[in-house]
Amino acid sequence: MSKSIDQDRLPPLIVGEVLFDQFADGRSVLGGAPFNVAWNLQGLGLAPQFVSAVGDDPAGHLVADRMHQWGMNTKGLQTLPSQKTGVVDVTVKDGQPSYEIVFPSAWDFISPPPFADSLEGFSLLYYGSLAMRGDQSRHTIKQLAQDDSIPRFVDINIRKPWFDTAWLPSLITGSKYVKLNDDELSELTQMPITKTEEIEAAVAKIRGQYGGEVYFITCGSKGAYAVTPTETVFAAAPKPPQMVDTVGAGDAFAAATIDGLLRDLPYQNVLDRCVQFAVRICGLQGATSMDRDIYRNV
Repeated sequence: MSKSIDQDRLPPLIVGEVLFDQFADGRSVLGGAPFNVAWNLQGLGLAPQFVSAVGDDPAGHLVADRMHQWGMNTKGLQTLPSQKTGVVDVTVKDGQPSYEIVFPSAWDFISPPPFADSLEGFSLLYYGSLAMRGDQSRHTIKQLAQDDSIPRFVDINIRKPWFDTAWLPSLITGSKYVKLNDDELSELTQMPITKTEEIEAAVAKIRGQYGGEVYFITCGSKGAYAVTPTETVFAAAPKPPQMVDTVGAGDAFAAATIDGLLRDLPYQNVLDRCVQFAVRICGLQGATSMDRDIYRNV
């Protein structure tokens, strides 16, 4: 069973894309990094408020139905009759996914939610870089990010051509937590990322440029780092008992990180739980599942 909802903790606010990952074998799996994070947080016992947009079409109705089935709050899900629900064509080669993200989609037009003027009823604000591609959604994210009453968790996902380094000040400046993988860190800093001291130097460079306090750097099958201004923590990733694909592994890591942070766990404990949970997701096809057993003992 998934964990029971912890009523004593304020819900995290998750903003960004929801879409369907379409695979070559005909399978269609509900996803989108922010949606995956929200889905996993629900499974981990939180009650996230997810804010996004879908079309008034069968796919959009299915998103709402799946959220209801999973017990998620749908008050932040906007329905836009003039737009289509998001779709991504996923190709997996040697276990590694590549993505063709359809533009425009409904999630490019997310409007500020009714509570946008005050976020004091939430524990944390999460958003990623992909939703910045649409003018309307970028405006909404910037508006929400202006509220400094709660910490911000920023997820950098470089999905070309839908990424612009000009967004980095808006994304990172003033944020408490920043997550990105080793390839993205290397690309943004133009520095080699092969050992701990190089990761520390690259984080110091990007922190010096844009801010951000604690950086979580995922390194695939090697594990992950948490780099704070005063310490660096590492957790090795266990070998998955069954590798299907890595779709959603980073999102699972982000969700488990948020859960651990909101539980006020030490960074070593946070990382240990995150890499183990991400490995579990690698045993699934796609990023989300209705199997509640994957949330046991996280």
